[in-house]
Amino acid sequence: MQQVFGIRSERLYQPSKPVRDPLYKRFIKRLPCCACGKSWNVDPAHTGPHGTSQKSSDLSCIPLCRKCHDAFDAAPRDFAELKRLDVPALIAKLNQFWFEKLNRGAA
Repeated sequence: MQQVFGIRSERLYQPSKPVRDPLYKRFIKRLPCCACGKSWNVDPAHTGPHGTSQKSSDLSCIPLCRKCHDAFDAAPRDFAELKRLDVPALIAKLNQFWFEKLNRGAA
């Protein structure tokens, strides 16, 4: 940290590596699509902010079938509004279930 004109200059944004958890993604793949209810061809769809060739944390995944996943990737907010999905609440519920019931705090 250096001082410029008597003001401490600090990094405002501290980048962090996204969490990678293959067991959590496998758990998500076993759930039905949260948009249409299909139970086949379900993928973990990353929902958080991400950049070019970088995905968000695996803990922000929701279960979506291939068709819904493609629609979500094209326009996430419009898709969530159309399907009436509260994505942050869904993520919180899935995380809570994983950590409290299934994973038993192993992570």
